[in-house]
Amino acid sequence: MRSHQLLFVSALLCFFSFSNRKNFSSVKDTLRKEKTITYTYDLAHPQRKWVLPDELLEISGQTWVDKNHLLAIEDLHAVLYLLRLDSNIVIEKQKVFRERTGKEDKKFDIEDVAIVNDKVYALWSHGVIFKIKNWETDLKTKKLETSLAKENNTEGMCFDPVSQNLLIACKKESGAADEKKSTRAVYEFDLSADTLKTRPFLLIHKDDFLKVTNEKVQFFPSAIAVHPITHDLYILSTKDNKCMAQFSYQGELKSLQFIDRNLMVQPEGICFSPDGTLYISSEGKNGVPAVICEFSYSKQ
Repeated sequence: MRSHQLLFVSALLCFFSFSNRKNFSSVKDTLRKEKTITYTYDLAHPQRKWVLPDELLEISGQTWVDKNHLLAIEDLHAVLYLLRLDSNIVIEKQKVFRERTGKEDKKFDIEDVAIVNDKVYALWSHGVIFKIKNWETDLKTKKLETSLAKENNTEGMCFDPVSQNLLIACKKESGAADEKKSTRAVYEFDLSADTLKTRPFLLIHKDDFLKVTNEKVQFFPSAIAVHPITHDLYILSTKDNKCMAQFSYQGELKSLQFIDRNLMVQPEGICFSPDGTLYISSEGKNGVPAVICEFSYSKQ
């Protein structure tokens, strides 16, 4: 290779190296600034509350579609429900995305849902993800296996705008070596490869809550969402304690709020609108109907 060609290649490599460093630094700087912003939610006083129809008595997850719609799922049936947020909740559309095919599908236990561009992902409690294309018209479903299983009880899933992947929260066994039984885990699912990353994205330890609340908290993740502005992780727990934990993107527990079970008897789903408005859904139980609550934020 001639000398002037070598100089050109070297300059090109330097440019791309600088660009990558600049982009990486930009992301780091953005996260650093976001860390200084705090969005707080008063979980005792929803801005709006909708009572859900009987079809959604066991609602277990929802995700943002647009200012007028949420997409929801419920435990017992592999059905997508497009909800219109009027004065009352209206089921605008229902789409079956998987028929029962055998013993393993006797009870679906569909636990959460996420939209990524033109695809929908639905989570089964046994660690399986259903990838759904053309969900609004002639949908097609592909079953994606992961290394997680029934023992992990995968209950929470959301899209992470930082990594551009899915995050999956385990309600029971963490699957991480040398961890206590009380440790919970969040894993990252790589959307470009349709595979689960082996190392946990986040480990949740019992001692974390003791330091923040001075109380022993039994934590069983039932839903997860990434804040669209701060990128903090918000995780619900609905067994024993009804509460919402807030973690920084780096994994530090920032706060824990308890939820009044008279307001939400079994909180199972969480999502945000792009401006940070919070939506929490609760299953119905013992004659109490299922609900979705909307919480506005205060920014500090």
